[in-house]
Amino acid sequence: MNTSFMTDTGLEVLVFRTNIRFKKDLQLIGPVLDKQPGIQRWTVDREDSDKVLRIETNSLLARDVIQLVTHAGFDCEELPE
Repeated sequence: MNTSFMTDTGLEVLVFRTNIRFKKDLQLIGPVLDKQPGIQRWTVDREDSDKVLRIETNSLLARDVIQLVTHAGFDCEELPE
């Protein structure tokens, strides 16, 4: 299921449900996402019940992000439209 959309800058935004809840979780996942060349910007809305991760990318697919996040020890699934 494709839930991505394009920004004004031409980047694709991928949206995921995660279990990234705490500041310490951000400290663990942040370096993983920061060093990934295809990620231009990322955010996690820890106040949302789905702990929504948004990725702005010009080259990654949803499955790439899911693999990165799950390899770091977190749940990650693409949100339905």
